Amino acid sequence: MRFGGKIGPTSGAPIDAKVTVVGLKRDCWQSFGPTQVPLGDCAAVRIGGVEVVLISNRTQALGLELFTNLGIDPAKKKLVVVKSTNHFMAAFGRIAKKVIYIDSDGPLSRDYRKIPYTKVTRPIWPLDKDAKPRGLIF
Repeated sequence: MRFGGKIGPTSGAPIDAKVTVVGLKRDCWQSFGPTQVPLGDCAAVRIGGVEVVLISNRTQALGLELFTNLGIDPAKKKLVVVKSTNHFMAAFGRIAKKVIYIDSDGPLSRDYRKIPYTKVTRPIWPLDKDAKPRGLIF
């Protein structure tokens, strides 16, 4: 099966792997607070000992349903990896013993100092060492 690598060059190359399908479901969703976010058709595949959830609608990992839709209980897993900036924390933070943020190659760096801003006057806090926070005066 070939999956991933569809957004652009910074997403990396697609992955080619021999997989075992462990779950399929149509019209899945995940919750984000009171909102239901559509995931589209979903599949769970196993590559070696790793279960991977594939979704047809591009979105971040927001709710536990991302896994439970396919019969996977993330609370029973030793390690859960999600592709999300911080939106996952409301749901996944409750079941996590520890959260490790990773800054990997991709469309947007987690280190905002690395983003080549073009419409912001520098220096600006907290991006630049020499800048001081500016607050609103009421």
